[in-house]
Amino acid sequence: MNSSIISTRYAKALLLVGIEHNCLEKIKDDMDLLYVTINENPVFEQLLDSPVVKPVQKHRVMDELLAKKVHPMTVGFIHVLIKNKRDPMLHDITRRFIRLYETHKGIKHARITSAIALDERIEESLVNKLNELCHARVQLTSEVDSGLIGGFILRVDDRQYDASLASSLQRIKKEMAK
Repeated sequence: MNSSIISTRYAKALLLVGIEHNCLEKIKDDMDLLYVTINENPVFEQLLDSPVVKPVQKHRVMDELLAKKVHPMTVGFIHVLIKNKRDPMLHDITRRFIRLYETHKGIKHARITSAIALDERIEESLVNKLNELCHARVQLTSEVDSGLIGGFILRVDDRQYDASLASSLQRIKKEMAK
């Protein structure tokens, strides 16, 4: 079976357990912590991936590392992964869980790239408008790219609105070349 299907199934199961036991927010925090930990510590991921390290040792290490930091439901979930030999998928499962959680909570991500830094008032106004248009809670990240010359590029999910001066000039240049 495809590993992405398996990871999604485990992530969905964890999401449903979190909802059922009223601990979804805590599990989400735990998944964020695990995702960052795996990204920042290759040794942690090597431990999960290693066929040499016995499941008993993995259980012990996970208990020592996580028992006091994460919800007992999360520790139990990791034990199930180890028992079922799915622990190498933990990174992918955490990523998929976070996406499922955001979908469940109606959260979307948007990125705005502008030629100059936007002030807080404009960002707040933009977030409010995006919340209204997307019928979701939008989390906006912004970055500055002076190469845009002026204007901005806004990305929400798989849609992009390019109102940058650099793109406009390029379009004009192509039209004039014809």
